[in-house]
Amino acid sequence: MKFYMITCVRGHAGNGKSTDIKFAIAAEDMVKACAIARRMPSVKHSRCVAFGKEITEQEFNEYRTVSAYERYQQHSNKRERYSYRR
Repeated sequence: MKFYMITCVRGHAGNGKSTDIKFAIAAEDMVKACAIARRMPSVKHSRCVAFGKEITEQEFNEYRTVSAYERYQQHSNKRERYSYRR
């Protein structure tokens, strides 16, 4: 099992706007990790995965201590949280 950090386009940011959200995923290969990430809630399922890279098990465990959704909400101000992509 390998570990991947997958960055997806997140919806629910307003009409025609989106932000990025990162998921730490354990999978056999990058293709399966991207498929898992695209099925996650709040991800724009019609868009491709923005970025993916292989990470170490230690990085995977550190990132998984906080949910990706909680990490997204921890941004201190609204402008930082909604750094829009068009």
